[in-house]
Amino acid sequence: MEASKPESSNTKKWLIGCGIGCGAVIIIVGILITAGYFFVKNIVDEFKDTEAMMSTLTERYGRIREFCPPPEGAIKSERLNAFLEARKACAPVREKMSQSLTALAEKKESSDIEIKTPKNIFKMIRLGFGIIPEIAEFIKSRNQSLLDAEIGLGEYYYLYAISYYSWLEKSVGDGPDFQIMGPDDGEGRFRYWDREDIGEDRRERMRRKINHMILPMMRCQLEKQKEKNAPGASAEWRRALAAEIKAMEVDQKRLPWQDGVPEVIAASLKPFRSRLEASYSPMVNPLELLLDQH
Repeated sequence: MEASKPESSNTKKWLIGCGIGCGAVIIIVGILITAGYFFVKNIVDEFKDTEAMMSTLTERYGRIREFCPPPEGAIKSERLNAFLEARKACAPVREKMSQSLTALAEKKESSDIEIKTPKNIFKMIRLGFGIIPEIAEFIKSRNQSLLDAEIGLGEYYYLYAISYYSWLEKSVGDGPDFQIMGPDDGEGRFRYWDREDIGEDRRERMRRKINHMILPMMRCQLEKQKEKNAPGASAEWRRALAAEIKAMEVDQKRLPWQDGVPEVIAASLKPFRSRLEASYSPMVNPLELLLDQH
């Protein structure tokens, strides 16, 4: 027991040296224990709701990669309206998420925050741990908006990728200058990497993910053309689609239509340009296609 005193004494000195008295430490620990329970409970409840919504979306509209775009290529205006209405419905939560990620990015370096007062400690807790329930809230809000707008997750992902990445040429690397989740390690760690490094890492992973999700949709699109000889589908469009599918099969990091969206798709999107531009959030981009179905 005596051997533990030096360590305890050193800890106490360190805390006092940081400007934290013993009474403040006791208060902080008490608050964290109490708040921690509700913090975890709220996150679990949020993700339970999200999982239930995901099951409902899957039952109604199928799995993500099972979505089949219009064989003639043109996207109907009512589907783009549904997509934009879903994004409008969860816009307040998206903006809140964007602000939180921006604030966290500004505090990404530990040296930026001086740990001298309880106020700064709570600030760190709020910025770091607080982002987790906000992510849960964002995903839940987005999925609820999809249910309300009667659009499946597969169609939403397709329209997001085609509209923002392929047509408007937004970067798949958009987002904060830190990695929200570990690349593939499942640890969910924050990684404070250099902006250039994290951007390149995100671009590569997102390109692979989008290729993996959208390629089966485009294959279905081509098959539907062959089966029904889709009205309005020109031979030129069919050749372009077949060539794009082959290019994506050869290069697993290739985005759909990365060399230019065919006119038949572009003509569908043009009337919605201003609304699409206004609804895009660079900071929240990494979370938009976060969920997958295993």
